[in-house]
Amino acid sequence: MSSTGPRRSGAGGRAARTVRGKPQPRAQATRQAILTAAAEHFGRNGYYATSLDNVLADSGGTKGALYFHFASKEALARAVIAEMVQGWRDLREQVRGRGLDPLSTLLALVDEVIVRLRDDPVARGGTRLLNDLPVAQEQARAHYGLGEQETLDLLTEAAHAGLLRDGVDPAAVAPQIVAIVAGHRHICDALGERQYLRQRVQQAWALLLPVIATDAWLAARDPEPERGDISGSAGC
Repeated sequence: MSSTGPRRSGAGGRAARTVRGKPQPRAQATRQAILTAAAEHFGRNGYYATSLDNVLADSGGTKGALYFHFASKEALARAVIAEMVQGWRDLREQVRGRGLDPLSTLLALVDEVIVRLRDDPVARGGTRLLNDLPVAQEQARAHYGLGEQETLDLLTEAAHAGLLRDGVDPAAVAPQIVAIVAGHRHICDALGERQYLRQRVQQAWALLLPVIATDAWLAARDPEPERGDISGSAGC
C-alpha cells in the first residue's frame, strides 16, 4: 500500500468523529487500534518494511478509517512517537506519586521505563522509529530531552536532600544515565535480546550508584524489587 492516501476533507469527517470537539469513543478505539498495530509492526520490521495493509489487517480497521485519522504512513509513525512521549510524561507523574526519596524515585522511574521498552508495543515501536523515521530530530529531542530533564530534576533534588556525594554534578550525570538506558536498549534491539535490558541496566547501576550516592543512602536502600511496574506484578 502506498504511504500516502486520500485525505478526508472538511467538517463532515470531523463532525462524524467528534461531539462538541471531543472524539467519540468508537473513533477513539479505532484510532488506538490502528496506532497499536502500527507500533507493533514498526517495532518488529522498522518503518520502511512495515506494510499498511498488514497494519490494517491486524487492527481490524479499514483504509478509510486509517486515512480519516492519519494522513499518511509517516503521519502514523509520528503519532506513534507522540503517543510514546506522552506515555513517558504520564509514567513520570505516576512514579513521583509513590512518595519515594528523589534518588529512589529515579531508580524506580528507570525501572518502569525498562518495563515499557520491553513489553509495551508503543514504546518498542516508537524508539525504533526515532532511528528509522526521516527527519525525526524534533521528536527525538522531545523523547531524550524529557528523559534528561527529569533525570536532572531528580538528581538535583537528591543533591539538595544530601543523598549525593560531595562534588557530584547532576548536570553531568543526568545525560550519562539516559545514555546508559538508550545505549543498552539499542544493543538489546540489535541482538534481539530486549528481555535482558533490565539486567544490563542493573549492572550499570551497580557501578554508578556507589560513585554518586552517599554511603548512608546506599546502606538504607531497600532491596531491589523483582520488577518496577506500576501494578507491582513480578517479572523479568
